[in-house]
Amino acid sequence: MDPRSVCKGIVSAVGEKESLPEEVPEDLKYLFEEWLDELTEEARHILSQEPGLSVVELARRLRLSPEATAYLCKRLERNLQ
Repeated sequence: MDPRSVCKGIVSAVGEKESLPEEVPEDLKYLFEEWLDELTEEARHILSQEPGLSVVELARRLRLSPEATAYLCKRLERNLQ
């Protein structure tokens, strides 16, 4: 099983529900949140260099689905407020 694929699936699920499923063990939640923070920072860096970048292009650069990338963009917007 590819951990990156698992994390991508979780990002998609979190984007739909806005929280991690209850059955996910706490240590995995912590690791996922760290990974999500790293992805968010990577997205912030890319967008600071190219503010007009489309979600599709950002997704390609992050190697994520457009849906997962849209979630990261919403997360960035919330952090700016």
